[in-house]
Amino acid sequence: MQLLINATNVTRAQGIERYMGSVVRSLYPQDPPLRFDVRVLYNPAMRSALFLVPGVMSMLVCLITILLTSMSITKEKEMGTFETLISAPVSPEEVILGKTVPFVLLGLSNIPLIVGVAVVLFDMPLRGSLWMLLLAAVAFVFCTVGIGLFISTIAKNQQQSMMGGFLYLFPSVLLSGMVFPVENMPWVMRIFSYINPLTYFIELLRNIMLKGGDLRLITTNVLILVAMAVIAITASWRRFKTTLS
Repeated sequence: MQLLINATNVTRAQGIERYMGSVVRSLYPQDPPLRFDVRVLYNPAMRSALFLVPGVMSMLVCLITILLTSMSITKEKEMGTFETLISAPVSPEEVILGKTVPFVLLGLSNIPLIVGVAVVLFDMPLRGSLWMLLLAAVAFVFCTVGIGLFISTIAKNQQQSMMGGFLYLFPSVLLSGMVFPVENMPWVMRIFSYINPLTYFIELLRNIMLKGGDLRLITTNVLILVAMAVIAITASWRRFKTTLS
């Protein structure tokens, strides 16, 4: 007899396993004809690296994109060159592109390095397609760059922008499912997890690298990340346009 349990929610999966064991013991209290031999499908050796490395990869991309982008405009304010941007014959859209595209390219250039280190040093499998991984990375990098740019439009100096970046990163890492599953959190915390882009990117990495990539999950999560990126960049553009006026 084979019993396949979705262990995304660990508490519920263990409850189902114990319930089935009690059913068997109640039917055959003396000598049960079968015993449960638990085998984890996508991590049979129960290596913690397979669970933690995708989260660390996502956190590194966040550190590079959010922190560096958040200090882009504030550096201009501190150096006194922000007035030059205001007086220059450029539109706010062109300034946003100039502050966004370099950090997007920088974040994307780190993806092959991070994936290579994960595969070579930590023996992470890569069962999914590389184009799926690249698509997820592009959507996530645009989202984090938009968030960093929005922080830079609010902060007045580099210290404030760096502190704002860290204040965003710490809760987002804790509520992303990197340490413990989102499904095991209280429902109030899950609300913040579901508006956290890090949650969807970690789920994408684990699904692509460990399970081979579920097309429906990839499509859903990538579309959510794209929507978050559009919201973040639009909010940054409006905030920056107000600052210029």
